[in-house]
Parts: sequence; C-alpha cells; structure tokens
Amino acid sequence: MPKEELRSLRSTLETLKKEGLVLETEQEVDPKLQVAAIQKRLDGGPPMLFNKVRGYSNARIATNVMGSDKIIAKMFGCEDRKSLKFKIHDSIIRPIPPKIVDKAPCQEVVIDKDVNVWPVLPMIQHTPTDPGRTMGAGKTVASPKHFWGGWHISYNRMNFREDLGWKNTSTFQISPGSHTDQIATKYYKKEPIPFTINIGIPPAATLMAGAGFMYTILPRGCDELGIAGAIQGFPLEMVKCKTIDAYAIAEAEYVLEGYLDTTKRVWESPLAEKDQKQGVYPFHPEWSGYMGKAYRTHQFTVTAITHRKDRPIYDP
Repeated sequence: MPKEELRSLRSTLETLKKEGLVLETEQEVDPKLQVAAIQKRLDGGPPMLFNKVRGYSNARIATNVMGSDKIIAKMFGCEDRKSLKFKIHDSIIRPIPPKIVDKAPCQEVVIDKDVNVWPVLPMIQHTPTDPGRTMGAGKTVASPKHFWGGWHISYNRMNFREDLGWKNTSTFQISPGSHTDQIATKYYKKEPIPFTINIGIPPAATLMAGAGFMYTILPRGCDELGIAGAIQGFPLEMVKCKTIDAYAIAEAEYVLEGYLDTTKRVWESPLAEKDQKQGVYPFHPEWSGYMGKAYRTHQFTVTAITHRKDRPIYDP
C-alpha cells in the first residue's frame, strides 16, 4: 500500500476497498450487540465498514481492521508476518518523531460545553452480560511531559455508566505495571493527568497501542509514536488540544480530551459496585477472547470532544 494511504484510518479503508478487501454495508446496524455479533462471526476476516448506525446519523463504524495477518502485512508494504516483524524491528531502532501541526481533521468539530459522549460516540455492547455499551478501543496518548520525555500510546477500556447517567465521567481501566500505570503511580494524588483518547486512528498507531507490554523493548520514556511513524514511513502528526495541556493524533476520527483523577475511584459495573467485589462480575470480552471482569478504577473526566465533520468512523 502507498505510504500516504496510511495517513488515516479512512484513507486506509478507501485503498483496501478499491482492492476488494473491505466488507461494506448500507444496512443499518444496532451498536447494542449487533455490531459485535457480526464482527465475531467474521473473526480473522477482512475489515468491515457499517455506514448506517442506529441512533447516530453522522457516524460510521469500522471493525476487524486488524483482523487478518495478511491484510496487516499488506498495509505496511510487507509480504507476510515475518517481513513485518523485521520492519517493526527497524522502526524501533530508527523511529521518526511525531510532527506538531496547527490544524487537524480531528478538530473540525469541537464540543467543549455541556460535554456528553452519548449523542456523539456510537459505543457498542459486546455481550448480554456487559454493563451496557462501553468503549474498549479508545487509544490513550500521553505527551512527553508526562511520559519521561517520550510519547506513549495504549488501550484503556472505559465505561460511561448509563445506569448512573454519566455524560462526561468514565471508569478508566489500567493494567498493573503498564506504562499508563507507571504514569498514574508517578502522579498519584498529586495532580490530574491530561490524556487524550483517540478513536479511529492511523493503522500504525493502532499497532503500537497494542505493544505496550514489551517493556524490555519499549522502556518508559521511549518514543512509541515515533516507532509508529517509522512503520508507516512518515511522521505521525499531532495537534495541541483545545482544553488541556496535551496532544491528540491529528488524523483521528474522534478525540476525547480530559484528565485522569487518581484521587477518585469508581466501579466498572453496577453489580461489582453493589457487592463491592472486584474481578467477579462480567465486564466485556478481553482481546484474547475470554470474558473480562469488572474492577474499581481511577476516574476519567472528559473536558472536550472533537471529531471530523464528515461522517467520522468509530472503531470499537
């Protein structure tokens, strides 16, 4: 795939679509259970693009973008997994630092008053036992100020609990020992930590978001976004946030700006909260396929939602 086509999720999908590698439908889908059921049915298959989402006239949903090894390798100009492995190795050694830009597609629409995620983000419910619709694939970005001089990106699941009427407040699950956990520990009860939650981002950045547990290869303070830049062959563009001292991925479809508050703890599900028990009640499926459990987490507060104007793509 030509390098420039990797600039955004939408340009990547358009290129794959021209090659007949995207399943696209105009049939309306329900973000509650239906999207996840279709995706599960096609595990290991091509990317899917749902152009009509019930309750969200301006949104689209893309799934399975990273569902096929062959398509992932093809995205980055590699023949197979082995050659992709060597490309990633070279990118770790020779990262291309991010580029700061003044204007970005992700900020074509800015919502910084009466912030409410529910009318904007078509979050999905995976299984009947999930505590409602949740967000499992937002990519957290920490800026150099808070990551020992480097750029960090990771997955952190979130739940804007419908049962409590949360509009801009969420749980924020952090894996123990992860880079995000190290950041939270450093600033524990000292100050709110500004993060951006980036949704629908360039594939190379998505690839790096899932690489956060390789600490011997990616020590804290390293340039994880620089590695993403090297994988795609040009700098990942970043833009200054509107409401916090942090940066967002310029080519993202949606961005949540906000703060992690390490002084407050909240429960991921009503059942877990009722019985005050962690790791017992279901949350949503984990990346490896088994059912995740609900825990007590730090609290995240959204200060702004920004997104593209033209039918932004949500990737759950």
